[in-house]
Amino acid sequence: MRVFLIDQGMLAEALAARLAAARSLVLVGCAPPTAPELFATVDAARPKVVVVDLAPVASTTAAFLSRLAAAAPEARVVVLTDDQDPARLAVAARWGVAAWVAKRDCSTEDLIAVVNGVREGMAYFRPEQIGFVLEALRDEIDRARVTSTPLDVLSVREQDVLRGIVEGKPGSQIAGELFLSVNTVRTHTHNIFGKLQVHSRLEAAAVARAAGMTPRVTPAEHALSNSLRHAKPWRNGSGEHTALNNSTPYR
Repeated sequence: MRVFLIDQGMLAEALAARLAAARSLVLVGCAPPTAPELFATVDAARPKVVVVDLAPVASTTAAFLSRLAAAAPEARVVVLTDDQDPARLAVAARWGVAAWVAKRDCSTEDLIAVVNGVREGMAYFRPEQIGFVLEALRDEIDRARVTSTPLDVLSVREQDVLRGIVEGKPGSQIAGELFLSVNTVRTHTHNIFGKLQVHSRLEAAAVARAAGMTPRVTPAEHALSNSLRHAKPWRNGSGEHTALNNSTPYR
């Protein structure tokens, strides 16, 4: 079975050596999660199972898993990490992660058993994690049942951030207008990418516009628009021009 390991550090090197020695596995690649060409490398390796530590990319979990799914659509994903944040666990489950295994509790033999199991269609989560995962997925399903546009899967705050993206505003401006930190806006943006299954602000804006989200018009823009709409034409010796109501043309 073809396995790709996404991890970094000396422990990753030792783990890669042990996986490569396993008779039931073929290690087809190993790279850190922040490698510039990671997803192209994964795509070329054609793994059946990807073992990944998400801790180094925790703030971009949804976007990372989205790109990983695009690079290896047929691969099953095993998260091997000491990060036990339930919110990230729910995001990972939403993106089809088959197992979430704590590094400190997992021997090489245990990991090999998990890898073989997920390839056969099994899933592995700790008992205390299962309830949280099921509740998060159930909420997602309930929301999906009543959605009428792709944007309905977004929270109210995520929709606020998305509208700022549609209006072409940078993250710092969106943060200021919504009284959020830039890092919080960045997290909301990555969650938007994951939920809408896009990879850029441009794609997110396109999906939003297609779903009916339009830029807000400021009071000044609205006043200018009304003035231009009710402008009267006037004519002088050089031709016909347009002047606003109550304005005096130059003679």
